[in-house]
Amino acid sequence: MQHLITSDLRSPLSSASAGAVDSFSPFFVNSDAAAPPPLVVASVATSLPPILVADDDADDIYFIERLIKKTGVKNPIKTFNDGSEVVNYLGSRLACAVARNHLPSLLFLDLKMGGLGGFSFLEWARQQKGLSPLTIVVLSNSSMPGDMARAIALGAHRYLIKYPCVQTMTTIVRSVYPVSLVK
Repeated sequence: MQHLITSDLRSPLSSASAGAVDSFSPFFVNSDAAAPPPLVVASVATSLPPILVADDDADDIYFIERLIKKTGVKNPIKTFNDGSEVVNYLGSRLACAVARNHLPSLLFLDLKMGGLGGFSFLEWARQQKGLSPLTIVVLSNSSMPGDMARAIALGAHRYLIKYPCVQTMTTIVRSVYPVSLVK
């Protein structure tokens, strides 16, 4: 008989192919065989939250990722091509109680993106009570005082002109993540 392993619980799935192992899924085991070792699932509590980067230019994303890595932070970097992808990502985590307790703490956001742009994302984020701990740093090519003022008014914590130096990035990253999380 096959069983589906979910955490430490096992529930019968099918008796039609008793004694067989489903070769397409590692989650099915043969109940006639010796008991498998407990399923190890990465704990959300012990994994580091990703640093988010939203920019529609691949070269900009590459450069920003390199700057973040030079700060020595251990957190993974998750990239998005526009604000709607970030909304979907964060919205799905806000809807899940477990993930809600482990939201990312830092987002580097471009203002001028195709699709949902940075200003629209900031308007959405401001309405999400669960995102108040998220530090949003705008990285933009625009040095227009109106863009800076609007981004800050909409909830951005910092506004930087592309590309900041490594020291500036290090200061920002370490202000969000404790030194113990840095290499």
